[in-house]
Amino acid sequence: MQSYINHLIEDITQAERSQELNTRDNFGQPQTLEEEFAEIERWLEQGPAHTFGYYCGLEQEQFPPAEKLTEKQLKQVIKSFSHLLFTWNLNADIPANVPLNKKYALLISILGEKTDIVSIGFLTFDFCNYDPPSCPFEEHCICKDLEDDTNDIMSDDFPDEALPF
Repeated sequence: MQSYINHLIEDITQAERSQELNTRDNFGQPQTLEEEFAEIERWLEQGPAHTFGYYCGLEQEQFPPAEKLTEKQLKQVIKSFSHLLFTWNLNADIPANVPLNKKYALLISILGEKTDIVSIGFLTFDFCNYDPPSCPFEEHCICKDLEDDTNDIMSDDFPDEALPF
């Protein structure tokens, strides 16, 4: 399996966005103010047109299931894929304490997600909807901590008998 992982990492490296593609002339980026506003309207009305896999040329099927990989192989692919995202001005918001197999699966799922490609700044894939029961990170997510903090603040600042309604 390691030889396949080595080839996969080569494929990931080849899918990285090159420096010369990192200009406003690529991916239909607007050149005039009118084109800029038209692009904003399209983005608001329709959302992204293509998946990340469309842009980078990789497909989810190229990646073996996490359970077939060793911890070392998972780390190799995660590191390489994270760098791939960086070269495309993309990022994934995944808590550091998420198990490797879950992190791997979430990162690979980005290939099927529609996204815009930007030349300035970064777009971030956020998997958490801040609803602890449906959070994909389960007990590893900070949304539970945020909910606890919010409840503590609300109970400390506004005792039930003090609320006007």
